[in-house]
Amino acid sequence: MRSALDSLAVAVPEWLTAHIQPDWFDRYGRRVENYRLPKLDSEREALGSTIGADGLELLEAIYTPTSPEWLRQLPAVETLRQIWVQQFYAPQEDGSIKWRSVKDMPPSTLAIHSPHDVEAHYSSKRSVNWVGYKVHMTEICDENSPRFITNVHTTLSTITDEQAVPPIHEALALKTLLPKEHLMDSGYTASEYLVNSKTDHDVEIIGPVRPDPSWQAKAGQGFDTTNFVVDWDNKVVTCPQGHKSTKWIPRKDVKGQAIIDVRFLGSTCRACPVRSKCTQSKTQPRELSLQSQARQIALQSRRQQQQTPEWKETYNQRAGIEATHSQGIRRSALRRSRYIGLVKTHLQHILIATALNLVRLDAWLSGIPFAKTRPSRFKQLQNAPS
Repeated sequence: MRSALDSLAVAVPEWLTAHIQPDWFDRYGRRVENYRLPKLDSEREALGSTIGADGLELLEAIYTPTSPEWLRQLPAVETLRQIWVQQFYAPQEDGSIKWRSVKDMPPSTLAIHSPHDVEAHYSSKRSVNWVGYKVHMTEICDENSPRFITNVHTTLSTITDEQAVPPIHEALALKTLLPKEHLMDSGYTASEYLVNSKTDHDVEIIGPVRPDPSWQAKAGQGFDTTNFVVDWDNKVVTCPQGHKSTKWIPRKDVKGQAIIDVRFLGSTCRACPVRSKCTQSKTQPRELSLQSQARQIALQSRRQQQQTPEWKETYNQRAGIEATHSQGIRRSALRRSRYIGLVKTHLQHILIATALNLVRLDAWLSGIPFAKTRPSRFKQLQNAPS
């Protein structure tokens, strides 16, 4: 509301003066800070309804036939209209307007969280919550080279890590900087990209995949998917007791990916002496969900590989990118966008990466070795002689 009023005050001060209410100056004359808001939830809700009514009154004035039509095209006015649709219910019978309940709010991919930057969305990762963007950095980890950052990819905060894999590889391919092995954390290692990165770019993604979510795998007992033999050519699965599946049903999951539902004969499963190790259902037979052949094989193969010491030693090199993020945050305020919008924020990230590359080149030429992770004073006591 305040942003729209400021914009209208510049564009049409005379028109705005004729339509404002006297108490608007008290409510919107200065920045809204949390400490200035009422303390009680009921009072905050009442204030929210008042602000909602003010915004609706302003929008009605803008959209009346007697008002200049071009007012509706002002970015701040359009943002106000969209936010009011997202945040408030339609006026009630008594003319009041109320905040939407949480369940009726739009998802973060659509919700506008700042009138000053409509592309900045709310996101959450583990214990960190923010409104803004995400940045993905790729760097060299060869021992005989500085740890140069070779690519910077900036996305909306609601884009998942795995969705960033294809554009990252395409950008690296354009610069002829594709690695043979690309170390990534588990957020990027969906089975789809384990396969596609190899076939499309001849890049092997090295990173842990998510564990099998079945209760058998979590408990470490019973028969999980790895205990079944899949005959892809004949579309038949054999269980640990030697019984063959009776149904092979291809379909699409919620993401549009091809999966296969496999089902065994009910009478056979109910009479099985090891049924309790296979399913917790009282009456239904065992069912499996498989990915496409290439993805399923890649997923199971990676789950086995990532348990080996050799694989873990290779993957440990990825820890260097955490140091890069730390360096960017400490030296260049990587988590603070100085600009508005995705494009300009991406430019800031490129400039930060360029600066870090210059710092790293200077350290390399000066013979300064990589710094080791510094444990706290307390942690150092763990290995100290007693």
